Amino acid sequence: MRVRWIGLALALVLLGLAAGYAAGSEADDGPRHLDEAHPIEAVEPSWPGAPTKVVPDSAYPALAAGVRTRPETVGSPPFPLSLPVPRGWVRTNPTSGEWRWYPDDDYEQNTYFLRVRQIGNLYSPVPKALADRITALDDAESVKDFDVESQTADSFTATYVSDEHRRLAMERFLPGPDGNAIASVALIGRIADRDGMVDLFPRITNAVTVS
Repeated sequence: MRVRWIGLALALVLLGLAAGYAAGSEADDGPRHLDEAHPIEAVEPSWPGAPTKVVPDSAYPALAAGVRTRPETVGSPPFPLSLPVPRGWVRTNPTSGEWRWYPDDDYEQNTYFLRVRQIGNLYSPVPKALADRITALDDAESVKDFDVESQTADSFTATYVSDEHRRLAMERFLPGPDGNAIASVALIGRIADRDGMVDLFPRITNAVTVS
């Protein structure tokens, strides 16, 4: 009797294997083509998100080292500022208390420029003004991939993407007689302008005086 049950069980096992093999053979229609792998935006957590779009830089010539400068004074009493600015660059005054210099009248957007802002009315110590500026850039909706490359007690160098362009920014905060930040000087350009910016930025910021 026991032998009969063993034989029946063995027959059922063999039958199951045969059925599985037949089903597998019918379903086997060769290797399937899978779509290429690509990044997708995560939901929880949201990082990493969709890749930041960056368009190619303008073909405008890169800022060269050794740019000659000339003295210029901006602002109004009691704290007008005197500083060297690149010779031949064109000055604009987009808002009260802010001045910009561009390479020429045919300046192309998203290349490079110099900016000076008076911020003495904020009565903010230099370390706080510096930290607030970094936070503002990091939190700005128009700024992507913000990264502080280096930082000192009164300045920083950072890269970020704005308007789909990769930007390089160097900014320094200058103290007034009371120790509070009186102005910020920034040189903003492209990665291709780095060598010229590294040369020009300290020559400008180290020579600023309060008239």
